[in-house]
Amino acid sequence: VTSYAGHDALRSAHRQAIPQSKLEEMGLRRVFLLAALPSRELFISQDQLASEQKRFGDLLQGNFIEDYRNLSYKHVMGLKWVSEECKKQAKFIIKLDDDIIYDVFHLRRYLETLEVRQPGLATSSTLLSGYVLDAKPPIRLRANKWYVSKKEYPHALYPAYLSGWLYVTNVPTAERIVAEAERMPFFWIDDTWLTGVVRTRLGIPLERHNDWFSANAEFIDCCVRDLKKHNYECEYSMGPNGGDDRLLVEFLHNVEKCYFDECVKRPVGKSLKETCLAAAKSRP
Repeated sequence: VTSYAGHDALRSAHRQAIPQSKLEEMGLRRVFLLAALPSRELFISQDQLASEQKRFGDLLQGNFIEDYRNLSYKHVMGLKWVSEECKKQAKFIIKLDDDIIYDVFHLRRYLETLEVRQPGLATSSTLLSGYVLDAKPPIRLRANKWYVSKKEYPHALYPAYLSGWLYVTNVPTAERIVAEAERMPFFWIDDTWLTGVVRTRLGIPLERHNDWFSANAEFIDCCVRDLKKHNYECEYSMGPNGGDDRLLVEFLHNVEKCYFDECVKRPVGKSLKETCLAAAKSRP
């Protein structure tokens, strides 16, 4: 889980939503990926991070400074660490951002199904599965946070890539991506670089599961409401939290019952697009 070092409340929400002990029962382990605190960080100290690590043992901190232009370092750090430290134990890697809502029960079932129905892909060195963003041009407007100069990226289009919100891979694939990335010029937009540019060099296809995702945090909010009130299955398994740290806790605590056959399909004419009215949330 890529996490800004100062997002201690958000990491706490992840642990409240599903503790490590329960993840272990599902054969999963959660690790938060952090970087070094910038000098401008006033709300958390390295001593506090050390205390958090002593209590939970789930932090991995790099020696580069927290900055959105260093996200590629953090992303590579995570893939490399799993490839080296968990190579014998880990069948799969789920990479996600800390502000993303995710249905861990859906993901666990997907991995089980993948092993049974596509065992060749599950163990291959070509597994990249998630939300596919098709080829699009870099942002060339200097005032934009995501401005990319032609010196940084000279081509007219990015290759198709996976959203860094959440995707699934495995150790053999991660090893190839890390090795190739270390031979290539650095590029700071991490998901575009690693699952787009680097992936293309390796000839790895993308598994498209765009139907898992909602871009609207409001829909996730409405899912929680309808799970509580009607036991309606949620149409989406992943999406942004819209700045609401508690939404992941609410979502996971309510969606779990659907995996014990306690939920029903949404009736015709009752889709979220047709019925969701929720307070607007911030955009990622």
